[in-house]
Amino acid sequence: MPGPHKPSTHRRIQVAFGLALAGLCYLEISTQEYEPVLTQRSAVVFAGSRAPTDPVEKMLRENPLAALIELRAQHVQEVKDYTCTLVKQEVLPSSGLGAEQEIEVLFRQEPYSVVFHWVRNAGLANRVIYVKGRWVNADADNPAEREQALCQPGTLGAVFLKSIKMPIHGPMARDTARRSLDEFGFKRTLDLLIKYCEIAKTRGELALEFRGEARFDGRPVWVLHRHLPYTGEGGTYPDRTAEIYIDKELRIPVAVYCYSDTEQKPAHLLGKYEHRSIRLNAGLTDAEFDPATYGM
Repeated sequence: MPGPHKPSTHRRIQVAFGLALAGLCYLEISTQEYEPVLTQRSAVVFAGSRAPTDPVEKMLRENPLAALIELRAQHVQEVKDYTCTLVKQEVLPSSGLGAEQEIEVLFRQEPYSVVFHWVRNAGLANRVIYVKGRWVNADADNPAEREQALCQPGTLGAVFLKSIKMPIHGPMARDTARRSLDEFGFKRTLDLLIKYCEIAKTRGELALEFRGEARFDGRPVWVLHRHLPYTGEGGTYPDRTAEIYIDKELRIPVAVYCYSDTEQKPAHLLGKYEHRSIRLNAGLTDAEFDPATYGM
């Protein structure tokens, strides 16, 4: 009886080289220092005492946490997929504040699927595909690292490898992003916002308030402000101050800015996540999440 299939020597060399190349790229990225990129945002205009005609705005004013929970339920029911451009900059566990990145995104709720294509300041990969349950390493020593994404290396790495699988909760993933691939999406953003609000509310520590209206990416938004007793990385809460922009038409958190201080000073930025050019219910197909589509 033939023994279990083993990867060819050529394939093992490719994988080993890919990991080594990723390690070198990671070291290069981790030694660079960047300044926060915070463009002037639209002034927040408080609507005063006028009675809101929109029931969502009324709920945001009176009970913002309940409003977030309701917006999440609506989003899950009404939105199946979407495309957008993600502009993000965040403090990384291993290297401090990273570069501002611009990423073209394809997202599908079921099965949970994400494609990231970096168009500015790519890190270890130019493109990443994650489909829940599609690439699983059952032999991983750490069960938390069994789920994998397929990564398309940058220009240099692509000469040697079309793609390489990496655990979405592995050490390199944790060191290059504050949130893992399976935490991406408007629902997951609302999940995290609600999670820490509920913890703080239970402890009597929540300060969440409606600040008013502004504009983001040329669109009207509602602005929420959250304050938590942040004690630093590894503590209960992910930030001290969060400014949350809710698109008035799309009913989703299109931008979130997180800080380690109350004054929201740029030097204390922990993360900014801006979603632009959003197209909900884009009708994405399996082909958009197929590696063959991208030569991977």
